Amino acid sequence: MSEYEPRPRPAREGDGPDLRRLEVARGRFHQYLDNGIARALETQSEIDKPTARCIAHVLGRALGPESLLAEYGRTGEGQYLDLREEYLDLYTDEHITAESKQLIDWFGTFLIQREKLGSGRQFMNEHLPPKLEQVLVRTGITVHGQYITVHIPGCYGDEAIEDLRATLTDLQLPEDEALQAFLALPDVSAMSGDIMESFHESFAGSFHTEEDALRALSPLVEWEGSLADWQIDNAVDPESLEWNYAPLLERLAEVYDLVPWKGALHAFIK
Repeated sequence: MSEYEPRPRPAREGDGPDLRRLEVARGRFHQYLDNGIARALETQSEIDKPTARCIAHVLGRALGPESLLAEYGRTGEGQYLDLREEYLDLYTDEHITAESKQLIDWFGTFLIQREKLGSGRQFMNEHLPPKLEQVLVRTGITVHGQYITVHIPGCYGDEAIEDLRATLTDLQLPEDEALQAFLALPDVSAMSGDIMESFHESFAGSFHTEEDALRALSPLVEWEGSLADWQIDNAVDPESLEWNYAPLLERLAEVYDLVPWKGALHAFIK
């Protein structure tokens, strides 16, 4: 089964989540949860595993003892992709409280960071609770038999990823290597809206070598001409001086994201 395909999930008790049970459990464990979250805020880190298990237990009360969330609460065992579908069902429920939704933000971010799939807090104030929509998650999608890496906010699950796959298929992504390189950037959200508009706004060109990128995107040609004139004026042998491209590339990388991909170097304005 591929990464983007929906996974089998345990049957749920009743017709939907029992949010009343969730709220009762949250009230029962509020002191433990508050302390765990306070520690995370103080250290500017994710919650610890005991706090994550307590949150999973509370969330699992809405779905029943056979749910994967309840299992994680009991054992601490479970995979992000499977747990994600359960907690996002709760996250998007129109009746869930803001307090319980914030617990899901903490729990989902914990799982994403545990499996080293996410962008971390670089898009957030580290002094505030995390938000799943602000964490970009590395996600593999197969389009026309080609496995491609993109990044999507942590608030999206299987259904949204399937819709994205259809969009990328329409865009003929497997044939567009520059677009693949763009979507592989860890700070580019594939769910940000018009993918092609964002791509064209950022794309600066594809090049065979780093030197080609330097010549196209920096004043290197002008510098070379100035140096040649100086050498002539001062009777300096042209072979006696060589360019050191490394610091020039470092400066270029401050302005452009340079992505080596499939034998080319693709440049995007930061």
